[in-house]
Amino acid sequence: MLHGGLVGRCLQQLNVPAGGSKTFWRAAQLRSTPMALSKLDPDKVKKAVQAIVPKLTDDRYKGQAGVIGTIGGCREYTGAPYFASISSLKVGADLSHTFCTEGAATVIKTYAPDLIVHPYLPDSNDYPDELPEEKRKAILDKAAAAMDHWMPRFSVVTIGPGLGRDELVHATAKQVILKLRDLDKPMVIDADGLYIVTKNLDLIKGYKNVILTPNKNEYQRLADQLNIDLEDPSTSDEDKLQKMCKLLDGPTLVRKGARDLITNGTSFVEGTDVGSPRRAGGQGDVMAGSIATFYAWAVEALKAGNQEAQHATTVISATVLAAYGGTLTARYAAMAAFQKRRRSMIAVDLIDELGLAVDELFDQT
Repeated sequence: MLHGGLVGRCLQQLNVPAGGSKTFWRAAQLRSTPMALSKLDPDKVKKAVQAIVPKLTDDRYKGQAGVIGTIGGCREYTGAPYFASISSLKVGADLSHTFCTEGAATVIKTYAPDLIVHPYLPDSNDYPDELPEEKRKAILDKAAAAMDHWMPRFSVVTIGPGLGRDELVHATAKQVILKLRDLDKPMVIDADGLYIVTKNLDLIKGYKNVILTPNKNEYQRLADQLNIDLEDPSTSDEDKLQKMCKLLDGPTLVRKGARDLITNGTSFVEGTDVGSPRRAGGQGDVMAGSIATFYAWAVEALKAGNQEAQHATTVISATVLAAYGGTLTARYAAMAAFQKRRRSMIAVDLIDELGLAVDELFDQT
């Protein structure tokens, strides 16, 4: 449950009018009021994020702090889905499920018994080179049916870490995205998930309940697909990002880099807090899992029916709050890990720093 006094103070600092329009909740769908692009003060956004971080009290029950699904993991890539899934837990989600290929499932289970692992993604390597279309359809339908059973249970689903490039895996991921859209479920799409949606933009166009988290190369591919010239000196990085959002007409974008640029097309916030100069593989997966948990907390805040929280999202959308909270937490965890490990720091070193980062940044107690 949100702390009303803190939310009220946050709203006053954000200059939210008392009689503004209300955001409504419909089947877990998070909407924001269209408005001209406004640059938000990071300190004020941080205080607003603090209001959605749940208090640790004795009356809470399992699931209230988020149930996260992660779609990712194949025989080549088992670390990425683990980093994303365990990071969601370490930030503060109650349960974390991972959906992967059979060849990845046992490996991921050995990393952490806390993760619930489902070996439902089909792998082309398990079948003959030339699958008849009827057989291929049957395989995909079976995978979709197994996963559809679980999707309504999740607060947020992260798609992409460690999916690889297998055609059957990608086809299944596309079906999952469409299913989640039908359910109005929030999504975080990262890594190989971005590869899929960049080639199939209709999967995400017009959908507001999704956060895309491209790194430099993924951002370039997305820009190319949308015919946006990132080298154009006449427009700023912020303007290019806003144009991308407008063309996609819904998703919130997090352009990761030395500065994390976040916008839903109407409001913009920049994350410049110190992180780590070390760029080990897997840090982006940690960030994706972190964002997913903050998104789940935003979902819970709105589901609780708190009018001030609903009012706040007319100025700062739930996706922007979640993206900023998740990126800031990952940056602070990376900074703490680097201070201890320096050049030898790897992604796994961030994981134990996540909970402490949340406490230091956002704890209400």
